[in-house]
Amino acid sequence: MKFESGIYYIWVGGSCDYGHKERAGGGAYIAELNGNIVDKFTTAEFNTTEFKMIFAAMDHAVQKFSNIPIVFLSNVQYIQKYEKPQNATIKVLPYHKFPQQTEVHQMASDAMRELRNRLPKD
Repeated sequence: MKFESGIYYIWVGGSCDYGHKERAGGGAYIAELNGNIVDKFTTAEFNTTEFKMIFAAMDHAVQKFSNIPIVFLSNVQYIQKYEKPQNATIKVLPYHKFPQQTEVHQMASDAMRELRNRLPKD
């Protein structure tokens, strides 16, 4: 894949611990512009899904980088269901293998674990 200058390439990922009743989930992204990492973001919530958390990270990126074209990349097809805001220049590329995949997933999992650790111990 050829990366063009002046476009934000944003790798997104998520994680969710479906085995717990609170279902903590985390989402994350790494944003790159002109070959440089310019931002990293994580978020976490209870009673959610992995995909809702990926979309929350995508929403954050769209708000932060509102006037510049964005290409979202992920290893999950589900990101194609992302509802793009009107007037936004966004491409969504699912099933894209990328070196940042492991780091993005780890960031999302860490955010989820940090949220879970805030629960009172029984």
